[in-house]
Amino acid sequence: MNGGPTTEVINCPFCSGPESEYWTKENGFTAVKCSDCGLVYVNPRPIATLIDEAVKTGVHSDVDHGRTAIVRRAASNVRVYEKIFSSMYSDVWERTTPISWLDIGAGYGEVIEAVANLAPQGSTIEGLEPMEPKRNAARKRGLAMREGYLSDVKSRYDFVSLVNVYSHIPNFHEFLKDLKKVLSVGGEFFVETGNIGDLDAREVPSELDLPDHLVFAGEKNIEDYLTNAGFEIIEFRRRRKDGVINFAKNIGKKMIGRQVNLTLPYTSRYRSIMIRAALT
Repeated sequence: MNGGPTTEVINCPFCSGPESEYWTKENGFTAVKCSDCGLVYVNPRPIATLIDEAVKTGVHSDVDHGRTAIVRRAASNVRVYEKIFSSMYSDVWERTTPISWLDIGAGYGEVIEAVANLAPQGSTIEGLEPMEPKRNAARKRGLAMREGYLSDVKSRYDFVSLVNVYSHIPNFHEFLKDLKKVLSVGGEFFVETGNIGDLDAREVPSELDLPDHLVFAGEKNIEDYLTNAGFEIIEFRRRRKDGVINFAKNIGKKMIGRQVNLTLPYTSRYRSIMIRAALT
């Protein structure tokens, strides 16, 4: 960065409020909680060029030891999301009409695999992934993957999904503006993220991965984002992720020095929230 600043101080990304209080610290970065709306966000956060670099390469050069966001394909997620979408979109599959679906931040393509297993014949199912290693790995498996960001997309889709990507997006208001440009008339949006903004820091049953994750919403934050942008919520579901398997994984992470908050299984208020919404 030629000796220039690597971080910037910001107001709340949701309500623009300037007041906040300390929430937690991880990997040398601080997360604060907005005094007005309750959103949790990294502040100061990496400057835009560093965020973009990390999104495209998976490597955070501004974190000690070059922390990476490149992990591996999780085949079990295909089965998980096939079950979720089979239920939440049963009316879509029953119509047997071909659809178009774009998954944003598609990673290794587990979500688009799940959708492709359910969608009527003739449907167009694609992923959008800016991180080259993940995108290339998905393409080698024969999956349709686009390069870049939502603002680069010129096509329109009946359905767009965003699965556990919200926390990577610096400005979700702008994201939703771009989303509306790629949704067909009457199009739908599926978003999944955690309710971390509703919790005390010590309740989160995992590490936060700062600054790879920049923003953490509560349920009302997500609902307000959507309704303010002109979406109508069709269905809202919660699922817990603090079970025995998660606890065992966190013990392993703790043993190798990761900043994990160990909570006993089934004791956390943390929930993954899943919302199906339609553009009105």
